Amino acid sequence: MTGPVRSIIERTGYLVAVVAVLAFGAYEGIQREAISLDLYWVIVRIIAIDAITATVVFSTLVTMSGLLLTREVYSERNRAERVLEGPRITAIVPAYQDAPVIGESVETLLASNYLNLDVSIVVEPDDEPTLSVAREYSEHPDVQVLVNRNPGSKAGAINDAVERLDTDYFAVFDADERIDPEFVSIAVHYLTNADVDVFQARRVPRVTGPVEALAYCERLLFHAGYKLVEPLGFTYCRSSSSAFTREAFEAVDGLDDLLTEDLDFAHKCFRAGLSVHQSRNITNEMEAPHTLWDLWGQRKRWRLGHIEVFLKAITSGYERGGLRGALSTLRIISSLAASVFLVALSAKVVLLLLLELELIFLLPFVAIGLTVTPVLKHDVRQGHVLEISPALALVPLVYPAFGLLTIRSAFEYFLSWDGEWYRVEKVGA
Repeated sequence: MTGPVRSIIERTGYLVAVVAVLAFGAYEGIQREAISLDLYWVIVRIIAIDAITATVVFSTLVTMSGLLLTREVYSERNRAERVLEGPRITAIVPAYQDAPVIGESVETLLASNYLNLDVSIVVEPDDEPTLSVAREYSEHPDVQVLVNRNPGSKAGAINDAVERLDTDYFAVFDADERIDPEFVSIAVHYLTNADVDVFQARRVPRVTGPVEALAYCERLLFHAGYKLVEPLGFTYCRSSSSAFTREAFEAVDGLDDLLTEDLDFAHKCFRAGLSVHQSRNITNEMEAPHTLWDLWGQRKRWRLGHIEVFLKAITSGYERGGLRGALSTLRIISSLAASVFLVALSAKVVLLLLLELELIFLLPFVAIGLTVTPVLKHDVRQGHVLEISPALALVPLVYPAFGLLTIRSAFEYFLSWDGEWYRVEKVGA
C-alpha cells in the first residue's frame, strides 16, 4: 500500500469513526431510562433520557475527583516526613537537545535541602551542544556527566545510569523541570522510613500563555481522574519527578524502550506489587508546549505510547500476570475506552442544549470549574501559574479532545506510524 493511499484510508477511517461515535452518543442519549426507588411506603418511578443520566454521573465523578485532588494539593507537609541528611541519592537527568533548558533541573536540584545528593546528567553521544553545557555544570563537585551507552531513548539513558552508578537510591527528572527544594528530602523519608518503593510528586506545566494554560488544565484534570482509581490500588508513577530504590528498579528489570516508558513502568510496578506513594502537595514544574501543534503532537505521542502498552499487555508482553496482571490490563483498556466515551458524551451534552435542558447541560461545566478553580488558585499563589489566560475557559474541551486524540492515534498506530516520536521544542520558558 502506497503512502498517499494509506494516508487517505487513515484520515477517512478517523473521520468515519468520529462520526460513528458521535452518532452513537446522540442515539444513546435520547433513549429513555426508568429508575425505580422503593421507599417502603411508596415506589417512585423516574423516567429520563440517557443523556441526563450520563451527564449527571459524569458531573458527579468529576466533582468527586476534584475534591480529592484539592484535598491532597492543599494538605500541609508534615515536617517529620523529611530527611535532611541520610543515604546518598543520585538525581538522574536524561538530556537530549536540551542545551537551553538543562539548567532548570540542575540548578534547582543543587538548591535542594537534602545534604547528600549528587546529580548525573546523561547525554546522548551525538548531542554536542547539550554535552557542552552539561560539562560546564560538571565543574560543580556534586554534578557529573555520563554519555549514554544505550543511545536513542530516555529509558536507555536511565537504565544505563542506574547500572553504572554506585548508589541504592535514585530520583529521575526531565531536563526542563524545576524541582521543589523539599522533594528529595521528603522522597528519601518515604523510601527509607515508610517502606515505599517508588515516590512520585505532582508535576505541572508552567503557564506563561494560552496554549500553556490548556496544557496545565489538561494535566490538572487527569491528576484528578487518577484520584478515582488510586483507592483501587493503582497509583501512577512516572520517569520524572519520581524517586525509587535500586531494589525496586531491578525488581521490574528497569525501564523498557517504549514511547511511554513511564506508563509501562507504572504497570510493571503494579504487577510486581511494589509500593508507590504519590504526594501531590509537592509540585515540580515542567516547560509546557508553546504552540497548539506542539501540544497536539506531544499528547498524540503519549496516546500512541498508551496503545503500545495496551498491545504489550494483551500479547503477554509482561512477565507477571495473575490477578494483578488482569487488573493492570483492565486499567489500560478502561483508560482508552473512557477517552472514547468522552466523545460520545459530548454528543449527549449537546443534545441536552438542543432539548432546552439548560440546567442539566451546565452541570459538567460547573463540575469542571469546581475541579480546576481551587487547584488553579493554589498554583497561582505558589507561582506555578504566571498568567490567567482567557484560554482557561476552554478547559471543558479537554475531555472530548482527548477522545478524538485517542481515535486518531489508533488509526495512525496501525496504519502509518513508523516508530518515530514527536519532540516538543524547549526554549527555557
